[in-house]
Amino acid sequence: MTETCYSKGKKIILITGRKENGKWVCRITIPEFRTSELARYHNGLPEEFETEWEAKTATFHYAQRMIDSSH
Repeated sequence: MTETCYSKGKKIILITGRKENGKWVCRITIPEFRTSELARYHNGLPEEFETEWEAKTATFHYAQRMIDSSH
């Protein structure tokens, strides 16, 4: 499932999915960031969550921190 959110005027696209083990994952796309910028930040986010809501919420907050630190 894809959801579009905004933080500080920047578009954040959250892409969630469920793994075979029942855990949820969520990827981030921020169109204004280059791939190299996104790759620099992806190490700090847990890869699996118990619920879709946890995956989206944690990933969105992580994306907000990425945006904050890019200025």
